Amino acid sequence: MHADLILLPGHVRTLDAERPRAEAVAIAHGRIVAVGSRADASAWRGPRTAVVEAPSTCLLPGFHDAHVHLAQHGMELAAIALHDVPDLVGALARVAERVDRSAAGAWITGAGFALDRWGVPTLEAAALDTVAPRHPVLLRSQDHHAGWANRAALAAAGIDATTPDPDHGVIVRDAAGDPTGYLLERAVDLVAAAIPAAERADWARAVRDAGVDLARRGITTVHHMAFEPPAAWRAVADAASSDDYPLRVWACVPHTEVEHAAAIGLAGGQGGARFVVGGAKFFADGALGSRTAWMLEPYLDTGGLGMTVDGPAALRERFRLVAEAGFAPVAHAIGDAAVRAVVDALEATAEAWRPAGLLPRIEHVQHAHPDDVVRLGRLGVTASMQPIHLTFDAGSIQAALHDRLERAFPFRSLAAAGARLAFGSDTPVAEPDVFAGLRAAVRRRGADGTPLPPDEAIGAESALRAFTAGAAQAIGRSHRSGRVSEGFDADLVLLDHDPVDDLDDLSVVATLSDGRFTYRDGV
Repeated sequence: MHADLILLPGHVRTLDAERPRAEAVAIAHGRIVAVGSRADASAWRGPRTAVVEAPSTCLLPGFHDAHVHLAQHGMELAAIALHDVPDLVGALARVAERVDRSAAGAWITGAGFALDRWGVPTLEAAALDTVAPRHPVLLRSQDHHAGWANRAALAAAGIDATTPDPDHGVIVRDAAGDPTGYLLERAVDLVAAAIPAAERADWARAVRDAGVDLARRGITTVHHMAFEPPAAWRAVADAASSDDYPLRVWACVPHTEVEHAAAIGLAGGQGGARFVVGGAKFFADGALGSRTAWMLEPYLDTGGLGMTVDGPAALRERFRLVAEAGFAPVAHAIGDAAVRAVVDALEATAEAWRPAGLLPRIEHVQHAHPDDVVRLGRLGVTASMQPIHLTFDAGSIQAALHDRLERAFPFRSLAAAGARLAFGSDTPVAEPDVFAGLRAAVRRRGADGTPLPPDEAIGAESALRAFTAGAAQAIGRSHRSGRVSEGFDADLVLLDHDPVDDLDDLSVVATLSDGRFTYRDGV
């Protein structure tokens, strides 16, 4: 057998402890067949072998993004992006620009605002009305746990002074009891439900666009979280089941649908090499930016404790149920009280998930009490974290939680305690920028320079492992993903230089999935 492709980069960082560095890689039928010297790889050369010389590059295993909302990422590529807007005035200008290009009465959507970044205590419909008086507008916060709507959008959703707050949501009101246009948690869904539903073709396009975008960022595998409509989940499954889709997908289902899944025999681990059914997704709390993350002690700026979504009793009861149905519990927990509740539930249900070989995960683990870090590590649970969130939450942490900074993003302590670290972005909450995530884990600074204590920083190679080998282990694929090793999937990325040597000014030169180029820039 001859190789289909031989790659000759400047060097290979394998993330394989037995052979950490190499010169060349040979690939046949989508798998790595040789890792070693140029001579080792050349031994596989045949008359039809393609050879790529890229002497100035570093070859690495392809990145995992361990927390994405894949279809929504594709949808928001076409929406208004507010992540880089520094103030309210700039946001209104961006909305006005979109209104000018939109048909009369069309919905205007977007995401990425942050009250802390804009220096405002709240947002009101009246401001949006000045630039969009006849277009309904719904903008989501950067963490997607709050929303900002104008009066046309509130009217379209039938929201007025008599509308009750939904379960796990708040319609913020003025002194007269009228909705202000600022919405928290599930209250955002009331307005979102008024937007005309996306067609099947729209979701298919969004998933296709998302795959192209993530591949150009060096990402080859994503862990898809269940917070999208059923039509979106189907679009993800359809696309990712195709051999030509640029990503492998491990996809969760909502825990509320596990009974239906179990009734037809659907379970985690089913699927193929490119699409696999994953765990069952829970939400223990909200998010920091909207002060709905559930905390053990009150926020210093609001005096509140945040909000529970799936409470402790529900977690204990349904962790056991989903484990018996064959799904790993996967729980969103940002605040330290939420993390504690999830760890409590995992301890209480260990006899259900551990003998079944399931791999439970806590998503975010953004704040954790030191006692719970130890417990989480003892359980061997995956801490699925998004270092890039630190870049936009550092200011909020300093403002609202500066008396407990040691609990914020405890990367080093979790790893030392024995937890698996798997890193991702939570796109479209944050840009799926692996390089920004690496820098945040190593440097622990906000985008505005706000520092967090450096004690919880980890080294560049450890952070790189969390985007590769650690994330692969989290979904049971450590035998074929996350390293450059013989027999592994030929899911690889070529960078312009080695990130372990220098985290700045990194760029992706090429991405490969199954030994096929899914992105290349000059190769």
